[in-house]
Amino acid sequence: MSARLRVALVIGRRQANESLLSPGFYLMTTIAISLGCFLVAGFTTAIDSSGFNPGQSAPYELLTRALSGAFGVTFVEKLFAEGPFAFALLACALPVLLYLSIASVFRFGQEKGAGYVELLVYGPADGTSCFLAVFLKDVLLAAVSLAALALALTAAAGFAHLATGPLFRWTLLVAFLVCLPVFAYGILCSIVAANPSGALALFLGTQLVFLLVFAGSFAIVGATLHTVSSVVASVLQWASPLYYAGLCFRAIEAAQPALFAAGGVMLVVLAAALLAVAHVAIRFAGVRA
Repeated sequence: MSARLRVALVIGRRQANESLLSPGFYLMTTIAISLGCFLVAGFTTAIDSSGFNPGQSAPYELLTRALSGAFGVTFVEKLFAEGPFAFALLACALPVLLYLSIASVFRFGQEKGAGYVELLVYGPADGTSCFLAVFLKDVLLAAVSLAALALALTAAAGFAHLATGPLFRWTLLVAFLVCLPVFAYGILCSIVAANPSGALALFLGTQLVFLLVFAGSFAIVGATLHTVSSVVASVLQWASPLYYAGLCFRAIEAAQPALFAAGGVMLVVLAAALLAVAHVAIRFAGVRA
């Protein structure tokens, strides 16, 4: 094990302990679990003799209309083909993972601006060790939160006499893999931005662009937006975690393990590439804003 990785593990473990001692992580996880249980309970009221009927439940009727308007009816049918669990996992994981990302982006930007990172590099650490520690801490907490959500949704399925299905398990893996480049983007934004607010705005703006391009790739949107999105997507898709996540889900639908593996590997490669760019950026820009 290299000295840099060893230092990153030590700092990351300390930061993870600090995060576990604060109420924010538990509060967001509790909210996410409550939302998941609500979605599962609501799904049971939307089932009639013909199967899933959103019209039976007002919340699900609004939800499916919104999703159909953004992504199309076919997408919604596939999403709920095995129950609400794949959607519930994604919807519940989003606030927790967004909380982890925003907290790390803002905190690392503050520490860099205040000279905390500069102080650490006078010891055995360097700038790369510091941001690797943040990345490893976020990955660990993401794994813990996703495991908690998976257990809660599995328990809710048991109480509702439903089966989670294989799509739920594949979605769990894809959600974890997507976290890797998203966290790496947060670190890179913290390094290149001049202050914490700028880093946060840059990070959220980048992810919003990826989301709009992903939504625009569906034919349900207007022709003009779809054309513009296709042109932009041809440039940005290689840097978008959502593009590779969509590739994984298409592989699941088509039962193509090789394509799924390719999408998962590309998510890991994208995260590694972003961390490599962050390493070069912090060496060039320095450890103090």
